[in-house]
Amino acid sequence: DRLAYTSRSGGKADAVRHLKKTMGYRTMVMVGDGVTDLEARPPADAFIGYGGVQVRPKVRDGADWFVTHWREVLMVLGA
Repeated sequence: DRLAYTSRSGGKADAVRHLKKTMGYRTMVMVGDGVTDLEARPPADAFIGYGGVQVRPKVRDGADWFVTHWREVLMVLGA
């Protein structure tokens, strides 16, 4: 779908901006495993990089928090 945010360069950042504006979210965290996910910070306030399948150095180095197992995130969230 060519109209979808994620179908174009910079689309994930546009999606975050749209959600903040239309839903009134003040703080958003982006989670992803690729460079296009990392590009959504900003406008996302933080970025959790995931390397459970493949560690991408640019994602690891640019992340506010980098994990290789989801249990790390779940433990912090108390889940």
